[in-house]
Amino acid sequence: MLTYLIHFLQDFAQPEVVALTKMDSSNLAMVFAPNVLRCTSQDPKVILENTRKEMNFIRTLITTMDTSSITYVI
Repeated sequence: MLTYLIHFLQDFAQPEVVALTKMDSSNLAMVFAPNVLRCTSQDPKVILENTRKEMNFIRTLITTMDTSSITYVI
């Protein structure tokens, strides 16, 4: 599921799409990271400390993960 999501986000991170949406890999990571990597803590300080790390991780996946081997089964 994660590989499929990253492949989907990579499509949206293409320069021609970014020119229209203004959603580059950093912005996509900002939106999707809290949903993909939900912090289990209830402490706002911990959540804020983890947010940047989570965003960087998702952005790295969007920019570097090889999703070319995905096969789609419908």
